[in-house]
Amino acid sequence: MKVFKRWEQVEGEGSPEGLKVINQWFDAGGGRIITVYDVESIKDYVAYNFSFTDLCHVEVFPIVGAEEFKNFVFKCMESLNAKNLF
Repeated sequence: MKVFKRWEQVEGEGSPEGLKVINQWFDAGGGRIITVYDVESIKDYVAYNFSFTDLCHVEVFPIVGAEEFKNFVFKCMESLNAKNLF
């Protein structure tokens, strides 16, 4: 499969400097690879995923750790409360 050959090539070249692959899973039914990675900027994950866009559909789902998200929401709520918007 072309996708797997490309994936091996990209992995062999190494990830962009600001991208760290956390883990990868292969869909047992075929057709998908799920990669969780930590990036410093949008440029890093675009550089990583761009290598595959001619061979497959790439979907990106930004995620945030639960504690970080909770702190972010708390700060947003404080800001809205201070402005009497919440």
